[in-house]
Amino acid sequence: MYIAMEKTRSSMHMKKPLVSRKHFAFLFAIVIACMFTVLSFLQTNYAGVQFRYGSTDDDHLLIHPINLTDSVRVLCWIMTTPANHETKALHVKQTWGRRCNKLLLMSSTEDAKVGTIALAGVGEGRQSLWNKTREAFRYVYEQHLNEYDWFLKADDDTYVIMENLRFFLYPYSPEFPIFFGSKFRYPELVSQGYFSGGAGYVLSREALKRFAEQALNNTETCSTAYDTEDLEMGRCMESVNVTAGDSRDLMGRKRFLPMEPLFHLTTNPAEDPNFWYKHYSFYEPFYGRNCCSDLAISFHYIQGLQMYVMDYLIYSLHPYGVHYRNPALPPKKSLDDALVVPGPYPLPSTTSTTTTTTTTTTTTEATSTAAVSEVDVQYESSDTTDITQAIDALNDISIHQSQIDHVVDRLLENNVFLEKMLEKLKSHNKSSE
Repeated sequence: MYIAMEKTRSSMHMKKPLVSRKHFAFLFAIVIACMFTVLSFLQTNYAGVQFRYGSTDDDHLLIHPINLTDSVRVLCWIMTTPANHETKALHVKQTWGRRCNKLLLMSSTEDAKVGTIALAGVGEGRQSLWNKTREAFRYVYEQHLNEYDWFLKADDDTYVIMENLRFFLYPYSPEFPIFFGSKFRYPELVSQGYFSGGAGYVLSREALKRFAEQALNNTETCSTAYDTEDLEMGRCMESVNVTAGDSRDLMGRKRFLPMEPLFHLTTNPAEDPNFWYKHYSFYEPFYGRNCCSDLAISFHYIQGLQMYVMDYLIYSLHPYGVHYRNPALPPKKSLDDALVVPGPYPLPSTTSTTTTTTTTTTTTEATSTAAVSEVDVQYESSDTTDITQAIDALNDISIHQSQIDHVVDRLLENNVFLEKMLEKLKSHNKSSE
């Protein structure tokens, strides 16, 4: 009995473990591989767009497969005046200007405290804006042409979300002769439209090269006389065959905004049907919740200390439990695709908008009704509508699935766009049968 028990005990000690060291190492390797796969998947879901949590210091940057800061290099130059050096320009420098690859503050005098550059032979005042713009771009061309891909001009009360600018510019080669901004119309002087100076506009490297080497030297097509800065810039660029591109999103909402957010979100166009913005805007302006792209790039009339409020709301404030799904980086565009730009929307009569809003009783209701009216006008009167663009995107196999999901998400949030999309899809299906 005792001998039998000892044999049993010894056999228990000699039994091989269920998992050998060799098998354990193999299983451990599989677990590690799975972890890296999951992490890679989560990384790609951010689509290469950089995010900053809380602080905007470099050590808080998330690392993504494509670093847009390096692949889309943007030089920003800010038009300012001595009176605004410390009340405006300094705040640009301490907020969104830090996210430019290079920031230049252009003025008529040098200010060591703020770091401004004194442009030669320029004065101050509205009559000097065009001359300052010419000389600033000349300076940038001579000093930095080959160091950066894109060159952004903005005022000292413009706020720019640089991550969204880089995301938008990513598919375009800096060698394309193109520039972007908030497009206005003035067909008597510039047929392709021009860009609002206050909202900011961005030139490709090729666009800057043509401006400096061809336009600046031709006073017949690019005047040196006092004139409206942004309009004259549009005329000069058109004279050297630089295309005024379309920066709207797939739903036709603007990315460069020439007014402060409050204007775009709350304005009721029925209150003043003849307000200049509606008639000068090259594309139909929207108001209310759908006024602006989710990936908006710039807003104008952001004063001094308000820059820090914008910084906080955009980069530090996060609603708990709400997550934004970023679209994937779009595919690179060919030159032909990049230079195809939709024409202007036909101006509607003022009576239709007024009639639509006569039955409203509150400002909120008036804003909502007017926005619906404007959307209806656009989609009923233009063959180059943004819903058509969205449908084309759905049919284009080169469009990433997350981009389609993003468009669908936005459509589902707004009944007007959803109804129009369904109508368009029905007619699209009938025509394809």
